[in-house]
Amino acid sequence: MAASNTTIDQLNEAAQQTARETFAKFYLNRFFGAGLDVFSQLDKQGDLADINHYLLDNRTLTREELTSGLLTHRSGNLLDLLKQVKVKYNAQGAPETPWQEWYAAQIDKLPQGL
Repeated sequence: MAASNTTIDQLNEAAQQTARETFAKFYLNRFFGAGLDVFSQLDKQGDLADINHYLLDNRTLTREELTSGLLTHRSGNLLDLLKQVKVKYNAQGAPETPWQEWYAAQIDKLPQGL
């Protein structure tokens, strides 16, 4: 079993699934709310575009259905994006820093315009 403070790659399959599900719910809140600025800065592989394309194509679904769909149809994109953000997790797949706090800290690090 993975110890605390591990990367997504070091988690077992059940913990990775928990991490993806928690992240998918947070991502949906950002997608439908305040935006995805941090993820757009970090994504170097186009995962954001694939995830967002799925969400736009299925915008009539409920949040629960979208979460399930992301986990089924965009699981690889979620995993790749999680690898890029380099968050640390506990052994159960929960992020060491809650997503909301992590995101706020990342916003503070973004370069500001003139």
